[in-house]
Amino acid sequence: MNRLTLSGVALLTFAAWPAPRGAAGSARAEVPPVPSAPAVVAGHDEAAVLAAIAKGVDYLVRHQERDGSFGAPRNIMLSETFATIHTYEAWTYATTGLAAMALADCGQGDAARRALDRAIDWLIATPLPKRVSEWDCDHVWGDVYGLQAVAHLLRHPRLEDDPRKPALVRRGKELIRQLCEWQAPLGGWGYYEGPVVAKPNSWSTQFTTAVGVIALLDAKAAGLPVDAAHLDKAVRAVAHCRLPNGAYTYSVDTISSPAGLEYINQVKGSLGRIQIGNVALFRAGELDRRAVKAGLDEFFRHHQFLAVARKKPIPHESWYAVAAYFFLFGHYYAAEAIELLPAEQRPKYARALEGKLLAIQEDDGAFWDFHISTYTRAYGTAFAVMSLARANRATSTRYAAGG
Repeated sequence: MNRLTLSGVALLTFAAWPAPRGAAGSARAEVPPVPSAPAVVAGHDEAAVLAAIAKGVDYLVRHQERDGSFGAPRNIMLSETFATIHTYEAWTYATTGLAAMALADCGQGDAARRALDRAIDWLIATPLPKRVSEWDCDHVWGDVYGLQAVAHLLRHPRLEDDPRKPALVRRGKELIRQLCEWQAPLGGWGYYEGPVVAKPNSWSTQFTTAVGVIALLDAKAAGLPVDAAHLDKAVRAVAHCRLPNGAYTYSVDTISSPAGLEYINQVKGSLGRIQIGNVALFRAGELDRRAVKAGLDEFFRHHQFLAVARKKPIPHESWYAVAAYFFLFGHYYAAEAIELLPAEQRPKYARALEGKLLAIQEDDGAFWDFHISTYTRAYGTAFAVMSLARANRATSTRYAAGG
């Protein structure tokens, strides 16, 4: 592992920096104490949760680009000086996919519906992102979140009789072909090149691969043709990254190892990646609910290592090499993991998740964790409102009773 980011979005992860193996000198703040149990919010304030979701959706509607996309290379930071216009095209495709899912799931009213329609039109009409350079392979983020968005929209009740469905199917098939074309030799996907310049690129990460697994599973559920060999190879890659203690290696390596005691492959270093790995493996039939619950217990037990990294400007500068952009990414997949638990176990974790997210919403309605031009607030807000919506369902008595 030599770089980290998410969300090509940052998560979509976006900047490339070496990950430190330990403390970065005396200037680093003292590590916060580890609580003995997950912090749980006392009660479920549905009104506050719904208000935060509505405020976040309003932010997305107000900050949609004129062409219907989300995110743009404005207010560029030093950490993205490597990016070219094609890098930004990839990030825009991924961010727009996430925002479209958020608008479909959480949007209410005519303005949100118009914003969703414009985002769908943009996703259908925009050329797919291509490999940026010998080193920069951020197009993969556009592939995985673009495919997940298309698959999500194809099955969404709001688009049941939408005349654009055939175009979405065509776009979904294109994204699957491109994703399979760029699957690395070890079965995963990565957003940068490794020690060897190749096609497909030789470096892949656990979390990008896990997102790819979920995208392919969603595509299959939506009726799109998914090659079983490519999917199985990706599932095996994610499973290979899982360590006996429940942590995941950052990269898909030949030999999976936790490395140093203060390294990113430890539980505290992989908090933002454990949930996506567990969700992907559970949905693929390779993990049980006990492991999913154990991952959520670790997430809240050691949550301060994600919290202290949020908004830090340099990737991986925090404890256990945690990068800021894993905060909202990790909470989004924690919300998905909660929905995989037995109904009676969901409310406790959902309330805890709600509390973590409600505490960080900005006055303008946005959620963000790491600065990447205007992308961070767009994809971060999309992640957060979808997470809150899932958590709100999990705290509903009717939902819990019905499973």
